[in-house]
Amino acid sequence: MNSFSRIRCRRSAGRRFAGVSLSIVLAAGLAACDDFIATEPLGQLTTENFFETEQHAIQATNATYSMLRDWAVHVFAWVGMTDIASDDATKGSVPADAAFLLDLDNLLFDPGNIAFSTTWGGYYQGVYRANFALQNIPNVTMDETLKARLIAENKFLRAYFYFFLVRAYGGVPLLTAPLPAGEFEQPRATAEEVYALIEQDLTDAIAALPERSEYSATDVGRASRGAARALLARVHLTQGEFPEALARAQEVINSGQYSLFSDYDDLFSRAGENSSESVFEVQTVALEQEGAGSQYAQVQGVRGTPNIGWGFNTASAELEAAFENGDPRLHATIMYPWEMIPDGTGRVVYLNPSMPNNRYNQKVFISPETPGGSGNGGVNIRRIRYADVLLMAAEAAARQGMSGEAQSYLNQVRARARAGRTVTLGFAHEALAGSIASDVLGLGPTDGRVFARYVKEGTPAFDAGLRSFTAACSEGACGSADVPPVRVTNAHIIQQLDGIPVNSIDSFQDVLSTKAPGSTVAVQVLEVAQNESGNVSTETFTANITVQALLPDVTVGGDDLVEAIWQERRVELAMEQHRWFDIIRQGRAAELLAAHGKTFQPGRHELFPIPSGEVEIAGLQQNPGY
Repeated sequence: MNSFSRIRCRRSAGRRFAGVSLSIVLAAGLAACDDFIATEPLGQLTTENFFETEQHAIQATNATYSMLRDWAVHVFAWVGMTDIASDDATKGSVPADAAFLLDLDNLLFDPGNIAFSTTWGGYYQGVYRANFALQNIPNVTMDETLKARLIAENKFLRAYFYFFLVRAYGGVPLLTAPLPAGEFEQPRATAEEVYALIEQDLTDAIAALPERSEYSATDVGRASRGAARALLARVHLTQGEFPEALARAQEVINSGQYSLFSDYDDLFSRAGENSSESVFEVQTVALEQEGAGSQYAQVQGVRGTPNIGWGFNTASAELEAAFENGDPRLHATIMYPWEMIPDGTGRVVYLNPSMPNNRYNQKVFISPETPGGSGNGGVNIRRIRYADVLLMAAEAAARQGMSGEAQSYLNQVRARARAGRTVTLGFAHEALAGSIASDVLGLGPTDGRVFARYVKEGTPAFDAGLRSFTAACSEGACGSADVPPVRVTNAHIIQQLDGIPVNSIDSFQDVLSTKAPGSTVAVQVLEVAQNESGNVSTETFTANITVQALLPDVTVGGDDLVEAIWQERRVELAMEQHRWFDIIRQGRAAELLAAHGKTFQPGRHELFPIPSGEVEIAGLQQNPGY
C-alpha cells in the first residue's frame, strides 16, 4: 500500500450525524487531518479548497480506506460481534477483563453495550468518508479513468460498510451524501432499501474497477473488480438469492485472477499476504513511526509470555472438535500453550493460568518484535479469500440442486487443505519444542520430536492408547526465567512407524505417505510424564492405529451436501470473523448456540440492538426484543 497516504487525523467531538457522534468531522465535515487541514486557512487547504487536484481525490479515497484499520471498524467490538458471540470462540483474556465482551459471549447484551455504539459510529464514519469523496471527486479536473476508479473504490467501500450495518442492525439510516446542518437526525430505512443501495454500489463498482492484475504494485490492496463481485456474491447469498450469488461467484472463479495459495499454514503469515488467494484484505504495515498498523492482532494475541497481546477471542472447545481427524488446518488456526510460535526462533507460548481458555487465534500471529509494539500490528485483515468465494459458489449451487458443481468447488478447498497428503493417523501432530524436549524432559536426539498434540476421544488413535498433550505450569514458574516454566503431565512422542524411526515432521510424513487407508500401522510411542516435583518418568508402548483417508472428497448430495459445505466454511474460515453472520443467515443459530451453552432467542437475537444513544438522541426505533 505504498500509494495509500498515511493520513494522521485529530479526533474531535464532532457533530451528531444520524445520531452518530462523528469524531472525524470538522467545519463542513471533512476529516480533520493534519496532512491538509489547519485551523488557520491562509495558504493551506480547507474544506472549501481541498478538492482541486488529482492528489486531493486520491487522498480523500485513502482516508476512506484508512477507516478499515480503525479500532471501531475491525478491532475489539467487531471481533466480539462476529466471533465471540458465536459458537467458535469465547471471550478470552482473564475473567474480569472487558465485561461488555462477556455479555456478547453469553448473549446477555442490551442496547447500552459499548460494542454497538462503537461499531455503529465507526461504520458510519466510513460511510461518511465515502460519501464525502463521492460528492466531491466528480468535480475535480483530473484523469477521467482514474476519477472513475476512485469513485468506484468509494462505492465499494460504502457498500462494505453498509453491509456490516444491515446484517448487524437491520434497516439503518441510509445516507448517500453528507448531510447539511439541521438534517443530522435521519429515520431508519428498511433493510431492503439498504440492500438495494449496496447492490447498486457494487454493480457500479464492478463496471469501473480494474481487475486485480491491472493494478500497479504500488496500488496493491485497493478494491478490484473481483473484490466487488465477491462481495456482491456474499450479499446475494445472505439474502437467499442463490442464482445471483452463484453467478457473481463464478465470475470471480472464471476470471483467472485468483487461485488457492498452496500452503494453508503460510497463508496467514507475511508470505500469504496479498497472495494469489487474496480477493480483498485490509492493508496494514508496522512502521517505526506508527500510524499504519492496527490493533486487530493485538487484542487477540498471546497474553503473557511471549508478550504479544491481550488474549481475547479464544477458540472454543466446540470449534476445536469441529475439525476432521488429522485436518492440518487445526494447527494453523489454534495456537496452544507450549507450542512454538511461528517466527522460527523456537520460543514457546507459556500457559497463562489466569486465563480460562488458552486457545489463541494463530491466524493473527504477530511477532513480539513488531516496531512500535503489538498495538502497531502489521497483520493484514483477510476479509475475502478465494476459498471463501469457492465455498459461496458451492453453497449457492447446492441450494439449487447442482450437486456436481457444488462438490467440485467444495473439494478444491478440501484438496488444498490436505497439503499434498492423502492419509492420516487421525490426530493433530506437531514438532516438540527443543526447549521442552531437552530442557524440561531431558530427551536425547534419538527420542523423537513428533508428538500427539490433540487426539479426539473415539478415534482409532485414542482407542489405541494415544492421548492429547497436557501440561501445567511448574510450581511458581509461569512467567519466570529462573526455572523451566512447564510441567508436562502427559506427552506421547512418536518414535517409530512400522519399525522406521521418525524424529521430525518430514520423516513422519514420509513414512505415513506410503500407507493406504484402512491399513494398520504399528506406532512406537514414548510416553513421558512429570510429577509435581519435576521428576520425569517414561514408558514405551506400541499403538496399532488404522490409517484414515485425509479429508476425502465429498460425494453426497441434497441437504447432506449443504451441511458439508457449511461444515467446511466453519473450519476453513475459522476465527476470521464470519461465523456469527453465517449461522444467522443459515437459520441455525438457536440450535448451534444451545449446544454451545448459549440461549439464543429467535425473533430477538437475529439482530443486535440499535445503540441506546441513537434511540434516545436520534429517535430511532429499537429492534424487536430490546
